[in-house]
Amino acid sequence: MSIISKRTSLTSILKDHSTVSRDRARQDAHNKVRFSLTTQKSVKEIFQKANEGDFADYEEYITMMKTSALSDDAFLNTVQQSRRCIPLLRPQFAGFVETLLSLKWAQRNKEIREEFKQFILELMVMHNKYARIGVDKLLSVWIPEENAAASWPRGTPNDDMMERLSDVHEVIAKLIELIPMISSLIVRAVDALFPYFKRSPHILAGYLHNVLWLLSYQPIFTEDVLRIILSHLLKVDVNAPRSDIEDAEEDDEEMHNIFEMDDVRQWQPDEMRLQLAESLDICLTKLYEYLDRQITQSPRTAERTFRTIMNAFETVILPAHSPHHIQFFIFYCLSLRGTFAETFVKNLWDKVCNPNVAPGTRQVCVYYIASLLARAKFLPLTLIQNMLKEFCSWAHQYIARYDSSRTDATIRAHGVFFAICQAVFYVIAFRSRDLTAGKRQLILLQSLHLSAIVTSPLNPLRVCLPAVATAFAGVTRAHQLTYCHTILERNARKKLATVYMSDVEMPEETLDTFFPFDPYLLKKSSKYIENLYLKYQASEEEEKPDEDSARKRKDTIGDEDDFIAEKRLRTSSDAARSPELQFTYSFSPGFHT
Repeated sequence: MSIISKRTSLTSILKDHSTVSRDRARQDAHNKVRFSLTTQKSVKEIFQKANEGDFADYEEYITMMKTSALSDDAFLNTVQQSRRCIPLLRPQFAGFVETLLSLKWAQRNKEIREEFKQFILELMVMHNKYARIGVDKLLSVWIPEENAAASWPRGTPNDDMMERLSDVHEVIAKLIELIPMISSLIVRAVDALFPYFKRSPHILAGYLHNVLWLLSYQPIFTEDVLRIILSHLLKVDVNAPRSDIEDAEEDDEEMHNIFEMDDVRQWQPDEMRLQLAESLDICLTKLYEYLDRQITQSPRTAERTFRTIMNAFETVILPAHSPHHIQFFIFYCLSLRGTFAETFVKNLWDKVCNPNVAPGTRQVCVYYIASLLARAKFLPLTLIQNMLKEFCSWAHQYIARYDSSRTDATIRAHGVFFAICQAVFYVIAFRSRDLTAGKRQLILLQSLHLSAIVTSPLNPLRVCLPAVATAFAGVTRAHQLTYCHTILERNARKKLATVYMSDVEMPEETLDTFFPFDPYLLKKSSKYIENLYLKYQASEEEEKPDEDSARKRKDTIGDEDDFIAEKRLRTSSDAARSPELQFTYSFSPGFHT
């Protein structure tokens, strides 16, 4: 016997069938006209023939299940026969198992659903090699169909859909109980099957509804699953910028005013015109409801839930570049218990004070602290005052260490310092009514020694956003805390001179600032935010224009530059007199009209 023939003989022992013959059987099955195979041959007979190497009926049966519209009787018969053949389902029959698990069993009657539940439980307990595909097929039922929006109003299943989904969740809960190691497969599947962020709102919200349902009976998944949820919703958020949301709302209003026709789509009052914004709005509503259940209604687990949410925030949201609305998830969470905000601020401040943390991350932490102090109505005044002390103490120590002989005073070299200084200016300007309400509050502001920061060699006012600097100058002038207008005028002249004297030199740079808690634009979920959210209101003393500064500016700038300077000053004065200073969202400190 030759070596070749021996090798062929060994191969035939290891393989139950010829790959070529099986492919031919599969092709014949696709080309064959099928009538009622389920009543002609049993599943057991098909498996027995396949074990003997004849896969014709096996492949035809799989093709029939994929392409035929099975009646309830045929469907039930197939599941019952397959259940009796579970011990025969070796790896070579994985195609049959995958096809059977892919059938839309949750849409069938109660008897079929009960039989299918028992089949999948017995299958995965007896053959753990099918665990991964079984979990994937179970979780895929969570994804609403494109044409099923009526069954998912605002991402919540109706009663009939709820009953069918309950069967799926019952199977998952039993699988976790019977096969503890399946938990990792479930977490992986939750992430892998999360719908694409551009899918219809009811699909994204419906899947999220099921994921949060999973957490209700398996809280051990909370940290991993929350991280997955926030990661996917972050994609929706960054692709729905505030400018696009505003443009969509304005364009729709303009079209409605111009074309008042019957066939124009009628929007619901709280429906977002931008689809991604609508998806985000519904999903955030579900997350706020989840926070209510986990923290307000379950006080025993509140602290553990908050720690989990903090970890998810620091992992997903904090490193994200300028998100728009997803960060309000932590904003609402902080409002549910008084100690949460203090813990949140302390954790971020520890990062700011840690020189081993990347400067960019430290600056973002400062922005989150400042925006929270300015916007959150639920914060006690003592927390705001204590953080202002921490900010100023850090800034004074930094100035004391700074070598004024150095020429490198750029934002890149001192970004964290400038961010903290602007945070001080911003919080004092935004919360001026609270911080100057009485003599004790004014004494505290005086103890911050703001003049030392404003007049330091690093000159932080030169890199602050003009709106922040102007508002801060108005507060400090009104209450005689420090006088900033001379410095602002000098900075303005320097920038103007740089622009007009040379085409090469550029004006001094402005701090790249992020205000996480800018005004909330989503309609449905705004009911959770609006009562917690503070809008800017300047005091009467701060709204008075600084006429002395205008005269000085006019006397010190030449004729050509005088027009530009007065125009800029007039713009700043008009903004200072308005209820909220006007900014665009790209760099807004939130002083909106």
